[in-house]
Amino acid sequence: MNSVRLSSRARRLLGSAAIGTLTALLPPAIAQEAAPADQSADEGVEEVVVTARKTKEKLQEVPASISVVSSKDIADAGLNEFKDILAQVPNVAFGGGIASSIQGQIGIRGISTLVRNIGVESSVGFYVDGVYLGRPENYNQELIDVDRVEVLRGPQGTLFGKNTIAGVFNIATKMPGDETLGEVRLQVGNYGLTRVQGYAMGPLVPGVLAGKISGGYVARDGFYKHQSGGKDLDTLDVLSGRLQLVYTPGETTTVVFSADGLRDRGEPVFFQVADLAGVDSVMETTPFTVNNNRPDSLDRDNWGLSLSIEHDFGGTTLTSISAYRSSSYQASLDDDQEQVDFLSGDRWGDETTFFSQELRLAGSIGDKLTYIVGAYFFDQKITTDRILTIGADFGVPGDPALTTVGEVKSQSYALFGTLDYALTDALSLSVGLRYSSEDKDVWFIQDDRDGIFQFLGLPDVSYTASTSDDDLSPTVSLSWQADENVLLYGRIAKGFKSAAFNVDLVGSTAGLAAGPESATTYEVGVKSDLFDRKLRANLAVFTTNYDDMQVSQLLGGGVTLNNAGKATISGAELELVARITSGFTLQGSVGYLDAEYDEYLNCGIPLSLGGGSTDCSGNKVIGAPDWTTHLAAEYTHPLDFGELAMRIDWSTQSPVYYEATNSDRFKTDSRSVIDARIGLRTERYDVFLWAQNLTDEVYETYTDDRSAVAVLKTIAYGAPRTWGLTLTARF
Repeated sequence: MNSVRLSSRARRLLGSAAIGTLTALLPPAIAQEAAPADQSADEGVEEVVVTARKTKEKLQEVPASISVVSSKDIADAGLNEFKDILAQVPNVAFGGGIASSIQGQIGIRGISTLVRNIGVESSVGFYVDGVYLGRPENYNQELIDVDRVEVLRGPQGTLFGKNTIAGVFNIATKMPGDETLGEVRLQVGNYGLTRVQGYAMGPLVPGVLAGKISGGYVARDGFYKHQSGGKDLDTLDVLSGRLQLVYTPGETTTVVFSADGLRDRGEPVFFQVADLAGVDSVMETTPFTVNNNRPDSLDRDNWGLSLSIEHDFGGTTLTSISAYRSSSYQASLDDDQEQVDFLSGDRWGDETTFFSQELRLAGSIGDKLTYIVGAYFFDQKITTDRILTIGADFGVPGDPALTTVGEVKSQSYALFGTLDYALTDALSLSVGLRYSSEDKDVWFIQDDRDGIFQFLGLPDVSYTASTSDDDLSPTVSLSWQADENVLLYGRIAKGFKSAAFNVDLVGSTAGLAAGPESATTYEVGVKSDLFDRKLRANLAVFTTNYDDMQVSQLLGGGVTLNNAGKATISGAELELVARITSGFTLQGSVGYLDAEYDEYLNCGIPLSLGGGSTDCSGNKVIGAPDWTTHLAAEYTHPLDFGELAMRIDWSTQSPVYYEATNSDRFKTDSRSVIDARIGLRTERYDVFLWAQNLTDEVYETYTDDRSAVAVLKTIAYGAPRTWGLTLTARF
């Protein structure tokens, strides 16, 4: 295992935070009287139960930094899809990338990866009902039948099947049982928005078999106005659904079968060109503007099957999760987004299939020791192909073409386990260990058939390679239940990600692979319910030593891939929920990051800035905002037939660099976004008026350099102001 270190800055941050936390929060917490045992949720902050550690436990008793967005939170805030959740979680950042539905760059605590390359894995794990979903094209799902979303920050491996280095999004859907439940939601809004969602679940054979069916469809016109009468871009056309059966042949066995699918035929904008060589375009100065003469399109199809079996042997529970998933997409892009043909064709597609199998055994020995041991197998195959064709406006006859084809096969094996031991009634120790072994095989051909693209920085490339990586990743935490309502904890966790390959538009044969990376996080925190549970205050302070970090960037025309060396990421998260009165609730969170490269030699410079390489040591880490904040205020007023409900959400994010030299040219602006809702809520029906991005804030979510094809700068924007009406019926 690699040695770890704490910088003096990190030691000061951790030390002062721990002392400050103990001094400020502990004495009043111990002094207060415990809330009555029969206190209702209406009198205090709602209790939240999570399964992040593979067992049901109260959020406030988990010695780790976890945020939870419940089904109530989703409904109250009017959230519709997964990416809507991200602004509510501290130290989580989402870059639009080139079509966020297939290549979104999600970061947790400053660790993220641009996953447009099939040879690179995401730093973030994404699970639905215990099943790992794999590639980013599976992430942005409709929130139709979701019970809660748990966001675990920091390395995770001793409890989740697939090791993750940054953190985990763990989505739990509503499970059918003997109660008949259902909901139908209709939403209409500007830009021609129509969204229909619904689910129904209940007993098929009472006490033995229950089922659920859910589905949704969303359609919307584009945000990006076409300047020449063509079709506006960034449209939505997404159909999704889920089928679930729960079989309980006896009191000790539960079998859950799930099938889900998604069909996307939208026309994304991918990006807006902000600097096009030799062309004076209104698009370069006016947000939400395109003028493409070639199609921007996306056909995306995802589906999966899973079978979960849980059997209780009497104090020991065996869990098996088997899953098969398939995802594919075909896309086309007009790179210049103008009425010129620098490229007359840019078409590409990926196809992914994988099988995963997880086995876990959980139980207890005596009154003080509990355990979880598990094994995980993951077998994945991804293929990719692309064709670029030079257009007439480049002045090269014959439609010269560049083709790329590639395949990556991965097999992962892991053994993991956690022991929790109660040292005293108040003090608990948790120790976990994960062994991972991952084999990868790759072949790739980039063919410049006419010898033209090499002058654009895209040479002929052909290679095959194999790699095999092994790792031991420990996790240790110590927690002290200082008071019935106050938990203090310390945690150390190591994460690992295996080697990566450049299976994309390759700009240099010097950057075809990156070795494994690892991150070790040191964290202290406090979780508290104060003032008779009227205030919940959770604080975590951490520092991460990030070694051999993999960096994937688009700098000109080709993708660069390398190991940056070392980085130190220190920061903190504070989350608050306050029940001011029975009808007035405040929620807030603040995330802070100090993320810098300690060592990054041979750092690539974008072609529009001169190209070449430099030393990026001391620069800010790509995709890591210094600050993320969220504040929500909700007020409800009782009426004879229900209640009047009003809510406002305000989220901010500080600027982000999307290339490692930290040039202002590829730095996004800060953002401040306000959402608002007002409506009537009854036991069975809701009607709400809503607005998202109420002030019509124009903000950037991503930017990069594609100078090889005359596109000197791209920008992706967050959504403009949208508004509409939502009707909900429950039964």
